[in-house]
Amino acid sequence: MPSALIDSSNHIVLIAHKNPDADSLGSACAFYSHLLRSQKKITLFCVSDELNPNLAFLPWFDKITDRFPEDADLLISFDCGSYGRLGIEKELPLINIDHHVSNDFYGTHNLVDSSAISTTEVIYDYFVANGIKINGKIALSLYAGLLDDSKCFSAPECSTKTFAMAQALLELGADHAMCIEWLYRRRSLASLRIRGILLKQMKLLSDARLAVFEVSLPLLEETGATISECKRVLDEALGMRSVQAAIMVLEHPQGGIKLSLRTDGAVDAAKIMMSFGGGGHVKRAGTRIKQENCDEFVKNIMVMITKEFM
Repeated sequence: MPSALIDSSNHIVLIAHKNPDADSLGSACAFYSHLLRSQKKITLFCVSDELNPNLAFLPWFDKITDRFPEDADLLISFDCGSYGRLGIEKELPLINIDHHVSNDFYGTHNLVDSSAISTTEVIYDYFVANGIKINGKIALSLYAGLLDDSKCFSAPECSTKTFAMAQALLELGADHAMCIEWLYRRRSLASLRIRGILLKQMKLLSDARLAVFEVSLPLLEETGATISECKRVLDEALGMRSVQAAIMVLEHPQGGIKLSLRTDGAVDAAKIMMSFGGGGHVKRAGTRIKQENCDEFVKNIMVMITKEFM
């Protein structure tokens, strides 16, 4: 981490990716808490004007803005595998902090560890290595990202290091019960409605090894569900004995489609999505296709997935 660059900056903008999850937003909030000690101007930025209300328990959630400050002189991005995930284009020095295997190292400086289970783990390691004090707000923010990206410590990637980090953060003030309540137990009526509809409409292909979900804009409007609420069913589909991959084709409000792919590891989700301008991890990845007629793209992706089963 180029500390000298941070030290020489006057107004630092911390960027969570579009439609941020607990890892991206938790990372940004943790760094916000850290940089407040520097008495510099700090802005928490996310291009999305509506954020997942289930993340409102994170410290500094009320400080997040979608207005970019004109006097900024340094950007730090969190959990953004590509420059496009920032949602802005600025000719400014950029520190890229991430854990995606598909990260394209777009920053002026890059702190990327694809072996980390979450971006908050990357930040935790940086804080520990540099003797940076972790207070209660930082601990809660880092723990939220770790909990979410590890799927509540159920992901196969969990290791002794994962649990050691969790223990350390709990001892430093993270609230496990609060994170569980907000991230896993608080569900909206819309999320329950969309879950039932999507599971009923689910298609099973390739001898039930591929689960396919299609989400139209009218369905989103009818139920009031968010994109993140829709994607919860992907992990549920992977819980079926035969399913090795689950994909969601979601009609995007600004045209084109958004694709989200989850796998059990037999199919490399990142490799497939990178072929279509996206990225992510081996077991979960996505992309956005902006063309109006996307049928051919979807067919090609389905073919690539089914070939991986052979």
